[in-house]
Amino acid sequence: AIIEAATRFKDGDAEAFEFLYNRFKNMIYRLCLKILGDEEIAKDCFQETFLKAYDHRMDIKPETFHNWLYTIAHNTCINHIRKQKRQVKIGNNDYGFRPQSYLNIGIKEAINEKIQLLPVILREALILRDYEDLTYESIAEILKIDKNTALVRVHRARLKLKELLAPLVKELNESN
Repeated sequence: AIIEAATRFKDGDAEAFEFLYNRFKNMIYRLCLKILGDEEIAKDCFQETFLKAYDHRMDIKPETFHNWLYTIAHNTCINHIRKQKRQVKIGNNDYGFRPQSYLNIGIKEAINEKIQLLPVILREALILRDYEDLTYESIAEILKIDKNTALVRVHRARLKLKELLAPLVKELNESN
C-alpha cells in the first residue's frame, strides 16, 4: 500500500499524499521531537519535513519511501541544530534542554532529558534504532553512513546513556 501510494504521490495524487501523511505523521513527529527535544521546534521541523517531501516528490523511489521521508526529517532537524549552534543562546544548551531535577519528573522524562545530552550523531542513531525500530541498514541509508558505523554509534549511544543514567538508577535502587 505504501509503495503504491508513494508512486501515486510522485504523480501528484493529493489523496496519496494524505494517506502517506496520515501513515507517517506520528513517526516523523516523534523522530523530530527526539532529535530536537523541544515540542515547538519539533512541530516546525515536522511541518517543514512534509513541505519538503511535497516539493521534492519527483525524487521519490517508491520502494524506499519510508527511508526517504526519514532522511528528509533527519536532515531538517540537523540543519535546525546547526543553525541554532550558530546563534548564541544564554541559559540553554544547543538542544533546547532545560535542566530539571529528575526527582520532580517521571522516569521517562528523565531518560528523555539524558538522551538530549548525547552528542547528535549518537542520539540520532539511538533514536532511529531503539525508538523507531529501524534496521541498521536503514539507519545507515538515512544518516548516509555505512552499516558498521551505524552499529558503532548505537552501541556508543547506549553506553553513554547508561553512564548518564547511573545516578538515577542508583537513586531509584536506594529508595526501594
